[in-house]
Amino acid sequence: MKKIFIVAGEVSGDKLGAWYLQNLQKTNKDFESQEFEAVGGSFLSDLGVKLYENLNKLNVAGLAEIIKSLPYILKFLKKLTNYILKNNFQEVVLIDFPGFNLMLAKRLKKANPDIKITYLSPPQLWAWGQWRVKKLKKYCDRLIVLYPFEVQWYKERGLKAEYLGNPVYSRLKDSFDDWQFSPEYLKNKKNQIAIIPASRNSELQKLLPIFVDLVRKIKLLWPDLKIVLPLAESFSISQVQASLRKAGLSNWGSDLVIVQGEKEKLKELSQCCLAITKPGTITLELALLKVPFVAFYKTSWLTYMVAKILVKIKYMTLPNLLAEEVIVKEFIQRDCKANLVFNYVGDLYKSSLLGTSLYKQEQEKLYSIEKLFNSANL
Repeated sequence: MKKIFIVAGEVSGDKLGAWYLQNLQKTNKDFESQEFEAVGGSFLSDLGVKLYENLNKLNVAGLAEIIKSLPYILKFLKKLTNYILKNNFQEVVLIDFPGFNLMLAKRLKKANPDIKITYLSPPQLWAWGQWRVKKLKKYCDRLIVLYPFEVQWYKERGLKAEYLGNPVYSRLKDSFDDWQFSPEYLKNKKNQIAIIPASRNSELQKLLPIFVDLVRKIKLLWPDLKIVLPLAESFSISQVQASLRKAGLSNWGSDLVIVQGEKEKLKELSQCCLAITKPGTITLELALLKVPFVAFYKTSWLTYMVAKILVKIKYMTLPNLLAEEVIVKEFIQRDCKANLVFNYVGDLYKSSLLGTSLYKQEQEKLYSIEKLFNSANL
């Protein structure tokens, strides 16, 4: 029996790992004879994968937060390396999470050159850190990328990468009967918007004051507008509600609805006329659902200044990166202020009510993202 260990340090990686295993089950005739164990979360465990450790122990964001957690992370890295080697896993599937996973790959390969290292969603070197190409060449045996253009990007640098499809695209296509979304679908949006401030608790605490201010401004001007707050599976709803109450947001009744779970989240997002979100995979989901949105994000100035030096990209959202132009508006760092976000969203919302060109133009821009995947979908 082949033993495979999966390492997903974030909820997005946990989802991606589940997608990969489901694909593997369809295409690999030896799937049933393979044994899987993981650092992951509910998506992998729901498929019957034994969890060595829950990803929540590693899920931190921001330079200051990572530095604070570094002793634990390094201790866990050593413990995990020893466990994988001692239990004779033949293959390790690393998912995103490059800071940790590249160190793990190096340690495993040095200890056992015969162990196969598969990197699913390797670090986005086209964005920053191209020097890590050497590490991928040295320590990884197989690269599986999520965006069609990455195959050529890696080829130009002497690495073979495979594109097996995109999990977000596949999941949405499987979730909705009318994937192409007819004009009738687009017209029948509900009077609701989504606000997605975070996928980690550290992000939520940083953006909570802006989130609360946005909700107050929106409800003051449009009291009948429903606000949906989708939460990642890693969040405790009771803890988030306590944070909202502490921030002074506790009495909006049914007009502020917290949703959790993939099926419920997609249902609510698809019915939104607008969204305000942090950058991340969620921006690709919104683009493919044809939900016009704006992105907002703020981190510590230390993290931001280091990122400005290292990261060689113009945009933070996936639709803008994929299109190589501004498709959605971004309010980042010094521009991440409730009044700026609210003014822009207010114009979009009024345009959606009146059916004027601003909203229609924002919606039409999103079709270019689907075309990228349609042209390369397997």
